Amino acid sequence: MIIDEAFKEINYEAEVKKFIDGAGLLRYLEQVEPSLYPSLIVLDNTLPKLDATDILAILKENPSYQSIPVVVYTTVLSSAKKQRLLSLGAYACIEKGSVKNEVVRVAKELKSIAEKKVENE
Repeated sequence: MIIDEAFKEINYEAEVKKFIDGAGLLRYLEQVEPSLYPSLIVLDNTLPKLDATDILAILKENPSYQSIPVVVYTTVLSSAKKQRLLSLGAYACIEKGSVKNEVVRVAKELKSIAEKKVENE
């Protein structure tokens, strides 16, 4: 929801799908046509059942999803965990902003990543 609000703040019209956990995301990807794959996946580091590391590994092992940029959006992340996520193929690890300016900065960064993906298709 924070990302939705931030996108509205920068007037970026993006369809944002939200999932309660990584299993929901994976089910969605399995059910849609490749042309409907997202231009960006944003994972919270601490999701129920499967954490960002597990989901990222699954996504990057599947040739169908490998080209989708994945960003981990988190409150706190140790440097070891960040390096692990990046080595698994995360495009970036971004810390959650606690003030409005920081949230807007994150939205702009996510928009840029999503637009790069679309340009490369």
